[in-house]
Amino acid sequence: MKYKAYNFTVVGASHKKMKKPCQDASVSLNKEDYILTAVCDGHGGNDYFRSDRGSEFAVQAVKKCMSDRDILPMLSFYADDKERVNEMLVQLEKSIISTWNDLVESDYREDPFTMDELENVHPQIRFHYAIGEGIEYAYGTTMLVNVITDEFWFGIHIGDGECVTVDHSGQFSHPIPHDDNCVYNYTTSICDRTAIYNMRHHFSKELPKALFIASDGVDNCFANNDKLHDFYSMIINSFDSMDESFAILELLDYLPKMSQKGSGDDISLGIILRK
Repeated sequence: MKYKAYNFTVVGASHKKMKKPCQDASVSLNKEDYILTAVCDGHGGNDYFRSDRGSEFAVQAVKKCMSDRDILPMLSFYADDKERVNEMLVQLEKSIISTWNDLVESDYREDPFTMDELENVHPQIRFHYAIGEGIEYAYGTTMLVNVITDEFWFGIHIGDGECVTVDHSGQFSHPIPHDDNCVYNYTTSICDRTAIYNMRHHFSKELPKALFIASDGVDNCFANNDKLHDFYSMIINSFDSMDESFAILELLDYLPKMSQKGSGDDISLGIILRK
């Protein structure tokens, strides 16, 4: 493969201060036939008290569904058929949602909600949780995924956060449409009963120089997209100009400081760079 993937997750400054667990999860896979990054951001808040598990389950669901060896050859074969590609990506999204729900249900069966967990939940929601209804909402999380092969790349997204690409001339773009339902502190989620209708995706045979996905803890550190793009340019230059291990250490040192001075939130970043 001509690309390599990296992932970074750090606990937010405000979470450290309040001794809250990190509610983000991320993963990178460098396989022979594809490169993958995924970033998942658990909602946090009293009603979503297991969202740290939910984000990790979303990462596991992505990895499991991408292990299906049929998806990539089929996408390659039908790459010029937009309708067929769309159908296959929707089917992949359905599989991820179903796998995530299976993991949530298994976790709940093995470890039912405790009275301590339910104590600060909104009374109406607590009633449903207490009788085992809608338990998936306690695990709510967003999800961003990028996959690239030698022939094409695609991104899948639900919730807030951003997918950003950089072409070989250095131009930035945001190829996955923004979800207008994500306003202020509200975000769509993989836990929603209507999750499949809120999934968005993008497929392209034009391979970029770099792909970035990030939780909103990254986006909210910057006043606008230009500042965010400057940050991503800095990362590209760092990996281009120095040894990989030093570039990784530099970024790991910088991200907690960025959270402290910016959003205060957990930060997760998935990067795919052309070698």
